[in-house]
Amino acid sequence: MPLFRSLFRLLILIAGALVGLALFLFALLAFTLFVIVSLLRGKKPNVAFRMNQNPWAQRRAPAGAAEDVVDVEVREVKEQQPTLPRH
Repeated sequence: MPLFRSLFRLLILIAGALVGLALFLFALLAFTLFVIVSLLRGKKPNVAFRMNQNPWAQRRAPAGAAEDVVDVEVREVKEQQPTLPRH
C-alpha cells in the first residue's frame, strides 16, 4: 500500500506540473501572437500593466481642481440621547 500511495502522489504531482506548464506555454504563445499581430498591423501593442487596480479606491483630483473654492453652509447637529422603545 505505501508503494501504491507514493506512486499515486507522484502521478498527481506530475499531472499538476504538466497542467501548469501547459497553461504557462498557452499564455506565452497568446502574448507572442498578440505582439506579432499588433506589429504586423503597424500599431504599437497596447500592453499596460497597472499595479493595485482597485475599483473602489477614490480617484485623485485633477491638478487644477485644488484651486476651486466651494462655499457651503455648515451647522452643528447635536447628538440626541438614545432612548429605549416603550411597549
